[in-house]
Amino acid sequence: MPVNRQPSAVNHLRIGFDAKRVFNNRTGLGNYSRTLLDNLRRFQPDNEYVLFTPKVSENEFGDKYAKEFPTIIPHKMGGTYWRSYGVGKDIEKEGIEVFHGLSNELPFRLEGVKKVVTIHDLIFKRLPDTYPFLDRQVYDMKSRKSCRNADVVIAISESTKRDIMHYYGIKEEKIKVIYQACDAIYYEETSTDKRALKKYNLPQDYLLSVGSVVERKNLLNTVKAISELPKDLQIPLVVVGKGKKYRQKVMSFLHSNRMESQVIWLENLTDIRDLKKVYQHASTLLYPSEYEGFGLPVVEGLLCKTPVITSNVSSLPEAAGDGALQVNPHSVEEITEALEKLLGDSKFAGELVEKGYRYARETFDPKHLTDKVIKVYKE
Repeated sequence: MPVNRQPSAVNHLRIGFDAKRVFNNRTGLGNYSRTLLDNLRRFQPDNEYVLFTPKVSENEFGDKYAKEFPTIIPHKMGGTYWRSYGVGKDIEKEGIEVFHGLSNELPFRLEGVKKVVTIHDLIFKRLPDTYPFLDRQVYDMKSRKSCRNADVVIAISESTKRDIMHYYGIKEEKIKVIYQACDAIYYEETSTDKRALKKYNLPQDYLLSVGSVVERKNLLNTVKAISELPKDLQIPLVVVGKGKKYRQKVMSFLHSNRMESQVIWLENLTDIRDLKKVYQHASTLLYPSEYEGFGLPVVEGLLCKTPVITSNVSSLPEAAGDGALQVNPHSVEEITEALEKLLGDSKFAGELVEKGYRYARETFDPKHLTDKVIKVYKE
């Protein structure tokens, strides 16, 4: 139940979070939210962290986070209305000093509290045709208003920061770029046993694609590039991710080119330890996305010492540093050439992997990134 709280000591903060996606989202926004909360509790345990969510789903996230953090849910009004309008009263009752919207939005009525919002991307502005009309209108309205109402805007990349300034006219000094950390497991030294390969019936050698099977992720150009490889370099592609309409487009190409057997679809790989193993044993991670706010699979691949091919646009050069081959995502020829280089030159691939691993460990160190977020709260 909400309780009245007195403002905390100077070095001790009571911080509230819009935690809808902590409990109800398994992909990018949910991963960001859960990883940040885990790291805040791990590296900054002296503060209090309170979650506000329209509902707690009956899944592993609900079991974990509702038990480990004070969690506030609406008791009378509907969850959607409460999250946008009614939650302010509960935030006040809880004595929250800083409220952080973790996924592009803040409540509309929020007074007497400092406000931080994380903006992940404005892809609905950059690539509007990839979103339904109504969805992009709602996203635009919420993101614009939240950026203007926030005391500080956290952008998860320099690329996203530039978009915020360009589309919403937010002053540069109001925006802090703080990269996203990966799940803690990616920083651990773990065995490279091949049980996960047997579990998912994967071959000894394979290429890897991780992410939702949507047009922006560019899977079609990936399979086209594989089809252009010399026969002795054509190994199966494992796709970890779900899709509908765009997946059918990819399947049509595979069928027309008799390549159905070259793609292995893993739609329900949810165990992160298994996913790490799948990264570790991949010959190359292919992530030639047309646009990303950050590009987490690139960093995960680098931390797993997997050779990575990604795009030279948006935030992806930031995610990759000098530790991956960067290509024009619209050029099948460039993707094919990069694949040939990595698959055909093991020495070059090994050197690239070591550079990528060092870059990822230094740039995306979880304690360093978490300290930056705490600094925002305290300032």
